[in-house]
Amino acid sequence: MKFPSKNHPLRKILWNEQGATLVEELMTVAIIAFGIVILVAMITTGVVGVRQVDDKVLAESLARSQLELIKNASYQADPGTSPYPSVASIPGYVVSLGIEYWNAGIGSFTSTLRNDGMQKITVTVSTGGDTLVQTATFKVNR
Repeated sequence: MKFPSKNHPLRKILWNEQGATLVEELMTVAIIAFGIVILVAMITTGVVGVRQVDDKVLAESLARSQLELIKNASYQADPGTSPYPSVASIPGYVVSLGIEYWNAGIGSFTSTLRNDGMQKITVTVSTGGDTLVQTATFKVNR
């Protein structure tokens, strides 16, 4: 683009050779850095959330699988000597069983071994000492 004279008003606007000040440059860098920090924080929060959901889903799957194995097994009057089957272990996860026995005399469950024909079986799945899932079912001698 060529203008007729050096003093033309558009020439001063388009070819202004005045640069940005240091303060303007520092503010630009600060705004960009702030945006990057927010972006990294959002990504980190998302990764942590996905990990927690993954742990929970895997724990629920392990608990359901363990309960299904117990439901399909025959009734064991003394699971201490003849235990129920257990799921294959997954590194980092602990699946534990708690068995309470029905006491017909008092009408409630106790941890003392009895053979009144009904057991309350609690499956707990934990990782790193934190309980992720705890669920229970009943097993009846049929």
